Amino acid sequence: MSIRDCRIVIVNDDGIDARGLSILEHAARRCSEDVWVVAPAENQSGRGRAMSWRQNVQVEPRGEQRFAVHGTPADCVLVALNGLLGARGADLVVSGVNAGSNLANDIGSSGTIGACFEAAELGVPAIAFSQRHAGQGERHDWACAEALTAPLLPRLFDALCAPRQVLSVNYPAPADGEAVAGLEVTHSGWRAGPISIEERPSIRNRRVFHIYTIREDEPNAPDCDLDLVRRGYVTVTPLGMDQTRHQDLAGMRTRLQGVLPSMAAAD
Repeated sequence: MSIRDCRIVIVNDDGIDARGLSILEHAARRCSEDVWVVAPAENQSGRGRAMSWRQNVQVEPRGEQRFAVHGTPADCVLVALNGLLGARGADLVVSGVNAGSNLANDIGSSGTIGACFEAAELGVPAIAFSQRHAGQGERHDWACAEALTAPLLPRLFDALCAPRQVLSVNYPAPADGEAVAGLEVTHSGWRAGPISIEERPSIRNRRVFHIYTIREDEPNAPDCDLDLVRRGYVTVTPLGMDQTRHQDLAGMRTRLQGVLPSMAAAD
């Protein structure tokens, strides 16, 4: 199938009014005439695959084929693919463009990627887009996302290998005048820096901790996603639903062989 023939659903975790979503919507509409926006009514960053379990989720129309969902990014996908779009469903879910990278340790907690995992769970391939902060703080330069998303989207769609696959795309934030170093397909790493959670004054005899930047962007190894984005590359990381460490199965079986019988005998 060509992306021109696709029904594309756009979601994010920053909310339907976020700048990054408008960039992604513009890019998707250049690729397909059948584009739907089903995004959170408010910011839902860091929600991962959380869903409004056993709760009512309200959906608010925001124009033609645009809906604000009063719930999580995963709720948006569940609602979109199980009733809102009708029996036709969707061929592709795209998420983002997130304000901030989703690299390394971010993958498990990211609502941007969590929405994509929910789509993949339902048999619809998905692509997450994220834009790294420019410099210190949360200042954003959207130049990479604006210039690259539209030309990359059809190439990424053609590269998808399976319905239950997710691609995580991260844009760098080059310094003024610098060019993007290139595009690399790579694995996710992890942040090697120390935990930095701030404890704040107690409230009514309860200790208070502020969780924000858990670790600094120090990569654990060269050429992982975190390292390459810092060096100015666009990174693409294929993600899957199976979180098993297959390389550990044989060794784990050996180490645990006979454990239960020996425990029973000890009793």
